[in-house]
Amino acid sequence: MKRIFFPFCIFTSLIFISSCEQPLEEEEFPYEMKLVIRGILEPDKLIDDIYIGRTLPIGVPFNEDFANLTDAVAAVISDEIFYPLRHTRDGIYTTDSLISRTGKIYSLVVQWQDKSASAETYIPIPGSILGYGVTNVEEDGETISVMEGTIIPSGNESYAANWVFLNFNGTISREGESFVQVNRSSAGQQIKVRSGAIPPSLLNSTSGNLGLRLYVYDGAFYDYFLSQGSSKIPDAIFGQSGTNVRWNVEGEGIGLFLGRTDTIRVQQ
Repeated sequence: MKRIFFPFCIFTSLIFISSCEQPLEEEEFPYEMKLVIRGILEPDKLIDDIYIGRTLPIGVPFNEDFANLTDAVAAVISDEIFYPLRHTRDGIYTTDSLISRTGKIYSLVVQWQDKSASAETYIPIPGSILGYGVTNVEEDGETISVMEGTIIPSGNESYAANWVFLNFNGTISREGESFVQVNRSSAGQQIKVRSGAIPPSLLNSTSGNLGLRLYVYDGAFYDYFLSQGSSKIPDAIFGQSGTNVRWNVEGEGIGLFLGRTDTIRVQQ
């Protein structure tokens, strides 16, 4: 799956306008600097793609070299063992050795200068897929075709879905770019989740097969999705920077540190 990185800045500032209307210098724009954290953990993969940065003042044009932090002190904790994070490039850190496993809990701690932040996540165990397939739904007065799946969650995970189109050799050639919904339920309670509209050209294509890609996130992703006002998922997780976004990073930071699994079911 194509990995997309979207650096961004979040502004918390008070603008004071003097009676003489003189332009203010950068240091006259007070703002609350926060750590910016992004990390998605997937099963059986090295934890090596954790971004650590900082927000920028409103008077400063975005600059990756300024936003990316290269000297943060951080670690991922698993089974009470600390795995220090090492900076590799552009604000990206690696544990060098920690492989994430399904069902495990992982904690993140970050310190930079006088700022600290933390987060906790787990690698979710996918529930049972009872059924899936193309179905028609009404949207904005039109009938569209979507992929829909019926799932019995194994716990408090968050579920989302995309349609995918696979070549006959099994490779994905196209995939939906957005989640239209994210659902969450208690263990044993059946839920449905659907994709966005499938392009009409793919519905009767003879060059491959349609399928359902089911994404299973840490339960905290449900709250984030509802609050952030953008469906540009799965990897553009910082599409919105509003103050009401429900991140799962705590302390003097914002962002997401989430476990995720995914599975594909192909319609023959």
